[in-house]
Amino acid sequence: MNADLKALADRLADARLVLDEAMDAEKAARAVYEEYEAQLFDELENLGIRQFRTDRGLFSMNDLAWAQVTDEAEARSWAEESQPELLLLNRQRLSVVVREALKEGRDLPPGVEFTTSRKITWRRQ
Repeated sequence: MNADLKALADRLADARLVLDEAMDAEKAARAVYEEYEAQLFDELENLGIRQFRTDRGLFSMNDLAWAQVTDEAEARSWAEESQPELLLLNRQRLSVVVREALKEGRDLPPGVEFTTSRKITWRRQ
């Protein structure tokens, strides 16, 4: 076997092991972070406040609804009649329609539901 080829394969394998360890560490750190984020989000919600400042920065609730098309044909039909500019069903623009409907208490477009993301935004000092 070509020694250069074996050495290159060994370097690749070593790099993969380092990468796998880093990915495992990132996954574990993310799980801890997301647990604290959920706890802080719930506490802010329970206190009825959306943001607060500490010496570490500004912590704000960020809860957005995201459109989720469950029936493409029905949603497309609604878009043709109501908002033809959405005919490509751009999910980002459709999410704005969903957020406005939720805020105003209107029905969602046919064939569209939503999911929410609940995050804490931290702006460091």
